[in-house]
Amino acid sequence: MRTIIRISFLILITLNLNCSKETTSDDDKIISIEDLLVENNEITGWTYSSTSWTANNITELTTYINGGAEIYQSYGFVEGAHQSYEGSIGDGARELGITVYNMGTVSNASDTYDDPNCGLSGGSDWADGAGERANYIRHGGFAQELSFYNNSYFIKIGINYDTDESLNIIKQFALNIDGKIQ
Repeated sequence: MRTIIRISFLILITLNLNCSKETTSDDDKIISIEDLLVENNEITGWTYSSTSWTANNITELTTYINGGAEIYQSYGFVEGAHQSYEGSIGDGARELGITVYNMGTVSNASDTYDDPNCGLSGGSDWADGAGERANYIRHGGFAQELSFYNNSYFIKIGINYDTDESLNIIKQFALNIDGKIQ
């Protein structure tokens, strides 16, 4: 009887290993929107701050971005996530924020990027940067923003500082996120 139980147990373990949901193909990976965000200290010196959220529908998005959710809804908003980070540049502590929106289709993400209420009007194009198209804008020594889209995702990154070093940091975050998008 013990032999039968042991054999049954081994068969169950073998079947479980062979029926695992994980795949080795990058094309078959299903990721959550949170997986696109940069991990804590994934970019050296930049750690999570207290601000983060995930919105799985337009009602939740409205809670987090009061007054701006309707525009995203008009372009097919599916889900979104935000994470803030703390790090230092120069002589002080800085805060950087990333918001990733799943817009459902490439066309919706492109349209969101092109909308001056969502994207960055008057921004400088970042040729050969992240995503299909990317641009950034510098706010006179106070802050910088970068936006891009890739696949069905529209991404915005902002930092409360404006130097060449801070621009390079937000570009590094953008390239990190872009590399995670299938």
